[in-house]
Amino acid sequence: MKKIFWRVFVYFSVVLIVFTVMTGLMFTRFNRTNIVGAYKQQLGDLASAVAQRTSRASQNDEADAFQDYMSALEDFGNQQDIDVWVLSNPDSSSPLSEDYTSMDVRMVTLPEETKRILDSAYNGKKKNYSDYDDIYQKKMLHIALPIRNDAGEVIGAVVTSGPMEMQENTIVQYEKYMLICIAMGLLMAVLLAFYFSRQLVRPIIRIKESALVMAAGQYDYKTGISRRDELGSLAESMDILSEKLVQAEAYREDIEQNRRDFFSNVSHELRTPISVVKGYADAMVEGYVQDEGKQKEYLKRIQHECAGMEHLVSDLLILSRMQNPDYELNLEVLNVIAVMQDAMRSIRILMKQKNLTGNVTYDDECSLIDGDYDRIRQLFIILLQNAVKYSYEGTRIDVHVARRDGKIVTSVKDIGSVIPEGEWENIFEKFYRASNHGEKEGSGLGLVVANNIVERHRGTIFVESGEQSGTCFFVEFPETSENLT
Repeated sequence: MKKIFWRVFVYFSVVLIVFTVMTGLMFTRFNRTNIVGAYKQQLGDLASAVAQRTSRASQNDEADAFQDYMSALEDFGNQQDIDVWVLSNPDSSSPLSEDYTSMDVRMVTLPEETKRILDSAYNGKKKNYSDYDDIYQKKMLHIALPIRNDAGEVIGAVVTSGPMEMQENTIVQYEKYMLICIAMGLLMAVLLAFYFSRQLVRPIIRIKESALVMAAGQYDYKTGISRRDELGSLAESMDILSEKLVQAEAYREDIEQNRRDFFSNVSHELRTPISVVKGYADAMVEGYVQDEGKQKEYLKRIQHECAGMEHLVSDLLILSRMQNPDYELNLEVLNVIAVMQDAMRSIRILMKQKNLTGNVTYDDECSLIDGDYDRIRQLFIILLQNAVKYSYEGTRIDVHVARRDGKIVTSVKDIGSVIPEGEWENIFEKFYRASNHGEKEGSGLGLVVANNIVERHRGTIFVESGEQSGTCFFVEFPETSENLT
């Protein structure tokens, strides 16, 4: 990850440094151009004013006045350290007379560049140049422009010369300050590059750490990044992944726990009947039981224990499927009354064995819910089987279906063994048997399966029991919207 940081840091630094240097060079060039340009403008304006004054004086024959003007101009030039030459054009048909000139170039050896701009002025063009001048022994700026008469003929030229020392010093000072500014800019560029690189790379490092932590099994780890950009979106995706992994882990643990519970329950509940079956079988195999009647009794006992184990395994499998998060109900619109009547018909034979009577009563024949027919029927059979098992002989089982406050309420009531009030909630736990269970057969899973079926249908189940009122199981389901008129 450090490679990414340094790579981004170098990219940022190069961009900011190049921008800083280019900006500094541009402003330096711009300042130099402005300083030299302003000086050129000053000397050019002076040369133009002298050319006009000379042209007017020569046309009006004002030699005396012009000499006074030149004397004043010379004083001004001395103060400003500027030289002004008024020269006659020897190639003109009417060149300036000596009364209006200030210098004879034939008496001076001019540099080649000065001759060049002077020739250009004689040809009617304004020219300038700046360079080290042997005459002045310093860098000078020279500007030459033509002097014309009324006819437009070039009769002479004006050359203004000024030293560039002050301008050069100003430029040097400016460049020094600009160099300092560029150095500070470079330092700021490096610091900014470091800061922005860190800001950009730090979330990536945090996301990488989150990925490693989650890969190690700590799925609830969050990035803690809140940004409104692509990195923020990536961090948010990692947080969503964390939540999904937590859910998946919880789901896996539920399945694993169900598997462990299933095998634990099977091993716990099958240990006793298997021991009994093995004992009877060993006794018969070893020849300890010779009596034919006794052998039949042992075989019946083995058959009975096998039937009990089969019923137990069946209940455990049903409970395991019901507790699986992937288990899906085949929901449809059901009439609870019809399902209860079907369940009642299935246990009529059991009821006759104990001389029990009972019917299904209801308040409204249209008592509809959204449910799985097989599971709801199984629920009612479990409740009715328990009612038959614990009812006194010759009593009655009352089943009633009612509509109440948007719910379908079903009650199964019997007259028999009473469940102590302190155990009303415990009877829905695995393998729990009420204290008055006595020698009644059962796996202790029936009500657990019933409770799971009710919960899967978003309902509730509870019990009330007393000596006078008997034992009554209540089941409440939310009625379907199709039940509303």
